[in-house]
Amino acid sequence: MNRIHIAAGIAAASALALLAPAPAFAAPPIIDHWSEHIEHIEQVEHPGWCPDVPFDVLYTEDAHGTFRFVQHGDGNYYGASSIMSNFSWTNVETGKTYSATRHGADKDLLVTDNGDGTVTLEVQSTGPTTYYDDDGNRVLMDAGRATGTVVIDTNGTPSDPSDDEFVSFLPGELTGHFETPDRDFCADIMEFLG
Repeated sequence: MNRIHIAAGIAAASALALLAPAPAFAAPPIIDHWSEHIEHIEQVEHPGWCPDVPFDVLYTEDAHGTFRFVQHGDGNYYGASSIMSNFSWTNVETGKTYSATRHGADKDLLVTDNGDGTVTLEVQSTGPTTYYDDDGNRVLMDAGRATGTVVIDTNGTPSDPSDDEFVSFLPGELTGHFETPDRDFCADIMEFLG
């Protein structure tokens, strides 16, 4: 399954949903117990990432959860996922690490067929994300509910979420206690890893 990590000051959320013609009977749900490992140098994977950071930064993430993809009576497919994620940024020269842990849930609230092979998803992400400095001290925390709008290209296969492609994301509202949205992430990287 493709998963979309939504960044809105809390970790990225994963949400997929598709629109298909309404059958006489709803399709059986897709349930995927997933895990993934991501590891890359940020400046290589994302050219232009924090251009003032003078050292290479290794991003590592280990995440797992359960993804559920269910067709509703109107023919729309709604995705939801529980997630547990540990992720970090490491200065490869010094070994200093800025890390975070997230556990929560992501789900689609509303699915709209755009008529051009794409769907628009109104999504929400809930649960805490806690950030730690290199000594393991909690330095920041985001907890609550984040909403957003995601556009997905179904690649002509609306009943198969595995080939969906991310098109765009527009952040929505934050409700709860969020310490990171007004911060400069690249300045935090320099502060915690420099």
